[in-house]
Amino acid sequence: MNAYGFFSAAGAITAAAWLRRHHRAMGLTENEFWAALWFVVGAGVAGAKGLFVVLGWHHYAQGELRFWADFGTGFVFFGGLIAAVLAGCAFAWWRRVNFWRGADYFAVALPLGHAIGRPGCYSQGCCGGRAPHPVQIYESAGLLIIALLMHRVLRSINAGRFPRGFAFCLYAASYGMLRLLLDPLRADGRPERFLGLSHQQGIAIGLLAAGIVGAVLLSRQRSPGTADVTSARSTPSRNP
Repeated sequence: MNAYGFFSAAGAITAAAWLRRHHRAMGLTENEFWAALWFVVGAGVAGAKGLFVVLGWHHYAQGELRFWADFGTGFVFFGGLIAAVLAGCAFAWWRRVNFWRGADYFAVALPLGHAIGRPGCYSQGCCGGRAPHPVQIYESAGLLIIALLMHRVLRSINAGRFPRGFAFCLYAASYGMLRLLLDPLRADGRPERFLGLSHQQGIAIGLLAAGIVGAVLLSRQRSPGTADVTSARSTPSRNP
């Protein structure tokens, strides 16, 4: 296993282990947790690859890459995030559990695992930055800060001070802002521009806006004075 594989695996295992530890607080049984995790991860991989194919179709058209032979090359995190969210919504609807309740825990696990995995990109030279900026390390540090902040927000949510879903919306806004700031430092070949922005920056702006709007709407819909403390329960809640 090379360094990229090591850091990626370490990030995924750390995130999964943290989520597993809190599966009851997420309102899931043991079996539901693993089913949800594999469903969301599978959708995320498919989405990340799918968006890369869409944005980098010229690599395949020119014969630089082959889909199956070079499947391990080229993934776009934004595509994986969007697909994972849709899969999470579908799973929550199917099992009749609260999507936001689980999403807030993913708001901690996602940036944590992502932060651990990013140094692997640096070791392989992918997603590189313009000299002298190690943009992968910048992003790893930013993601770690986001994970720590979302952990504090999650504790406030469990104490009833913020509504369910607030942490996930803040994560979306924070990561969108991080990518918007760091993408101009990247030097991994992004010729497509619209109003001076790359496709990735455009998605980051959309994610930032969606996170802010979601946080505001959730705050307005929350009934004042209601606490929502999630202590460990023998039988997980099924309230959607």
